[in-house]
This record gives sequence, C-alpha cells and structure tokens, in this order.
Amino acid sequence: MMAKAIKKILALLLAVMTAVTAMPIQAQAAPGRGAGYVIPFEYVSEPQTYVSSQNVLLNGIYFTVDTYNDRIIYNDTPDPTLGILSWKVMADDLNKPHSICSDGLIYLVTDTDNNRVVTYARLFTGEFVEVQSFESVGVRPHYCVYDAATSSFYVWSSYTGEMYIYKRNKDFTIRLVSVKKIDALRGLYTRSFTIDGNKILLCSQGAGGIIVVDKRTFRITAAYPVPDEIGGVVQVSHVGAHYYLTTSSDRYGNMNSAKVVRSDSLAGFMFPSYYTDVTAELGGSTGLLVPYYITEAYGMYFVRFIGMGAGQHDCGCWFNEDIFGNIVVYGTIS
Repeated sequence: MMAKAIKKILALLLAVMTAVTAMPIQAQAAPGRGAGYVIPFEYVSEPQTYVSSQNVLLNGIYFTVDTYNDRIIYNDTPDPTLGILSWKVMADDLNKPHSICSDGLIYLVTDTDNNRVVTYARLFTGEFVEVQSFESVGVRPHYCVYDAATSSFYVWSSYTGEMYIYKRNKDFTIRLVSVKKIDALRGLYTRSFTIDGNKILLCSQGAGGIIVVDKRTFRITAAYPVPDEIGGVVQVSHVGAHYYLTTSSDRYGNMNSAKVVRSDSLAGFMFPSYYTDVTAELGGSTGLLVPYYITEAYGMYFVRFIGMGAGQHDCGCWFNEDIFGNIVVYGTIS
C-alpha cells in the first residue's frame, strides 16, 4: 500500500511539473520555493498571528492569512477554535500575503509584496504542493476570489486598477485569460472587491468610498463616497438584508476610527445617520481591533480583526443574520 501511495504522489508531481514546464511564461517560479515543491507538515510555532488579514473556510479546511508572519496557516479539524499551536503551515515563503481562494482543487494565494500569485494543490496524503507562480501581477495584488458562476479566479491589483482573471485547465494548472482595467482607480489604493450578482463592489480608500462596476464590461455603474470617519474602507459585503463595511481607519489613516458598520443599502454608507456601528456585536473593539476582510463560505461570513491596540491580539469570527436581520455569531477563531 505504501509503495502505491508513493507512486501516486510521484505521478502527481510529475504531471504538475510537466504542465508547468509546458507553460514557461505564465508559470515561472518567482521568489518562492518553486513548482513541484511539497510542503512538509509543520505545526505553527509562534503563539500569535501578526496583522492577519483573512479567515476563510475552503473545502472543509479553515485558513488564516497571517500577513505579517508571511505565511498561510490552516486547520482541517472540525473545530476552528483550537489554539493556534494546533494549526499547520501551508506556506511560509511569502511576502505579506493577503488572501486565499479555491475552486475545490486549486488554492490561489495573493503574494502581495512580491507582486505575484501562487497556486497550490493538496495531495491525498494531506501535504500541499506548490503548482505555479505568476509574476508581475500588477502592484501589490491584495484580494482574490473564485467565482463559480464564471469558473474563474479573480485577482485584484491594489494600485493599478486592474483585475487579473484566470481559469483552470483540465489539470492542476491555471492560465491568465484577461486583464480588465478600471482607469479611474489607477494609482488609487483599493484593497478589495466583492462579486455581488452581476456587479463587483470595490472598496477604495484612495477614491474615498465604494465603486460599483458591471461584472461583464467592468464599466463603472455607481459610486458611493463615504464620510471621512469611515474613509479607510477595506471591504463591503452583502449579508442577509444588509451591507457590511469594514474600515481600518478614517480617510487619513487614524486607526482609532477602525470599525465595522452596516446599512440597508450601499447609499446608506454616504451618511452617518444611515449606518450603524456593529463592531462590538462581531467581537471587535472600535479603534483597538482593526477589521479587515469579510469572506463568504457555505452561507456563512468570516471577518478578521487585527489586534492593533495594547494587549489586543488578532482574532476572527463567523456570522450571519437571522430572518429578522439580527446578527448571529456562530463562533470565534484566534
């Protein structure tokens, strides 16, 4: 049985490396360990994450993007609340990664400060293997999403106003199929996007609010400037009957204003009287725990808080709304 397992692993690695060799321009190894590298099992050794940007559940595996520790960590047990020392390291050769997504087979990571995208697959023995690396993906690609409706990976370059769109081939590799440009956001710091039906909602601190584009044409269809107090917009997500907006600071970078607010509509974020601070209901603390990405998975929503205040540590929770629009928190993740 062991011999058969080893043969299957070698066959997979050979297929991956052959596919990568056949695509030298799109799959050159960047500053990582390189295509075909099997990441050995390694438990997390540091007791805390450090400025971590995202929690998400993908294919039954809980991931935390541990940004300033330059790594992605994961926990594939049924209990995501286990202490961090029970989690394993998926990759630790990254430079300020910000997000991860998956189509069920491939895991795509934004290696933000290397300006690249890296993909991984998981062997049936549990280890992850690096498959491909795409260099020069705009400037500081922050956020990625797999969109099942179009069978595509979307990756956003935070400073160039560009969306890189990839599709998976019939094997474990992906290919770049198009780069969509939003000229109005070029040079304006924009940290995330959310696909909401046939629209894409982009949060732009540089532009001072939320920009809505048509998913097919990428033409701007609406813009919602927000007050300065929530100007450090990170992400907006449609949850139940409300939109939730995370802000890391005011428009000028003061993190004492970091909070999560919600409104009945996108237009509601334009006026303080039309949105409500729900930070405490999600386990945060306004100005002390900085909210970052909100990610949907299996009908739940995961929000990550960065512990910037004295004695505050990174944490997260998963939540939804009930039929009356009340927030229901299902659990927390350290």
